[in-house]
Amino acid sequence: MLQTIKRIGNSIKEKVKSLQVILALALGVLSIFTIFLFSISLAAIFKETLINTTKTTTQQSVTQSSITLANEIENMTSTAYGILDELKRSTLQADDISEFLGTSYRLNRNVVSISLVDTSGQVVHYAPAQYRPKKITSIYEQDWFQTEISPNQFAFSAPHVQNLFEKNYLWVLSVTTPVLIHNEKYMLLIDYNFNSLGSYFNKVTIGKRGYSFIIDNQNELVYHPQQRMIQTNAKEENLEFVTDKLDGVYMTEDEKNTIAIATVPSTGWKVVGVSYLQDSIKETLREFQKYMFWVFLAVAGLITILSISVARYIAQPITNMVKVMRNVDDNQFDTYTNEKRFIEVQRLSGSYNHLIDHVKTLMDQVKTEQEELRKSEMNVLQAQINPHFLYNTLESILWMSERRDNQGAAEMVAALGKLLRISLSKGSEFITLRQELAHAESYLIIQKIRYKNQFHYSIEADETILNNPTVKIIIQPFLENALYHGIERMVDEGESLSEH
Repeated sequence: MLQTIKRIGNSIKEKVKSLQVILALALGVLSIFTIFLFSISLAAIFKETLINTTKTTTQQSVTQSSITLANEIENMTSTAYGILDELKRSTLQADDISEFLGTSYRLNRNVVSISLVDTSGQVVHYAPAQYRPKKITSIYEQDWFQTEISPNQFAFSAPHVQNLFEKNYLWVLSVTTPVLIHNEKYMLLIDYNFNSLGSYFNKVTIGKRGYSFIIDNQNELVYHPQQRMIQTNAKEENLEFVTDKLDGVYMTEDEKNTIAIATVPSTGWKVVGVSYLQDSIKETLREFQKYMFWVFLAVAGLITILSISVARYIAQPITNMVKVMRNVDDNQFDTYTNEKRFIEVQRLSGSYNHLIDHVKTLMDQVKTEQEELRKSEMNVLQAQINPHFLYNTLESILWMSERRDNQGAAEMVAALGKLLRISLSKGSEFITLRQELAHAESYLIIQKIRYKNQFHYSIEADETILNNPTVKIIIQPFLENALYHGIERMVDEGESLSEH
């Protein structure tokens, strides 16, 4: 088990060191890391674009609301100026004034009531005629009444519940201005129905939960779509944030909301739009991130495949060369590499082929030198053997001739001739084993005569190998050693046995 784990570990380690794996990992990791950074940057840019789009949408919504409010106020002002101008030019009596107010009331559908208030703050003339004024101390003491009013200018109150007439509790916007009738000072008071304008602002939505509201030039709420929650302190609006702010779009300090401001020039009121930034971009950003996640996976997969392919393409020539080089370990010097994919690999391939040729040349040179050295050594050995042996043999023949042992001398001469004929063998370096044994036998015949039959010999060889080639005069040195160190110093007869 441990051996298997170790073998697997070594295999993994070897693959990790592979050029192809290193290139694939390097290309893949670098590309994926680059795509990852690009995705993060793109997400940040997309988020910033969403924020800017939300700001623009909020600003456009607030601008449109301010235009609508300005148009409504312009209509109210135009109506009020028409009634004011008619009252200034009129020579109507008291009864005719009430009738004129009633006519003006009927001609303007957004008007809730028209009143003339004397200097004591009491309603003197009003329309419609079916209303019944309440007994109040003075209109000038009402919270909604604007005390600072310039002649021929209209003051707009904050939206409030009308409390001048009995059984009438409409949400109104009061417009007031001084007027002089028959040298009598009055206050023209026109109450407009604010519910129509309020319903418009109730319908204004910015994003899913965004809304718009109105504040006056004192940063007091004029209208808010969640007015009841504001009054009951269930919701609190941070009006200080828009203090001294010019028209434009802003981010809250916690960067959770977008605030847009647009001023209505005629009244100095500000339309403020609030959009919940996270709600506006959260869903879109989530969809974008989901889309980018799948795109990242697809691109990462494609990059992985391309990295492996490119790494394989780059490393394949080197891998092929490595396979060719491994053949050298098996003494296969006939395989060359011919890689031409890259210039560097071409040069390396050419250098390797040149090296192989050089090695082969050196090996052939060494082989030749070794053969020459072996021949020289053999020649030296033969040169050492033959003269000594010939000298001893010729001396024996001369001795036997002097003793008139013609038969022994003849046998020795015949054996010597056969031995020399085989030794020369027409200059050939190799002879058959049969000839080598015949040479050894001739040598033994000569030596047996010299040693006066002091030993016997026998030669046994397998017939199947007698025709095999061998180096000539390879057995004679062994026979010489055997005779010199063995037979020559023995008193009794010896026996030489040669088995092959």
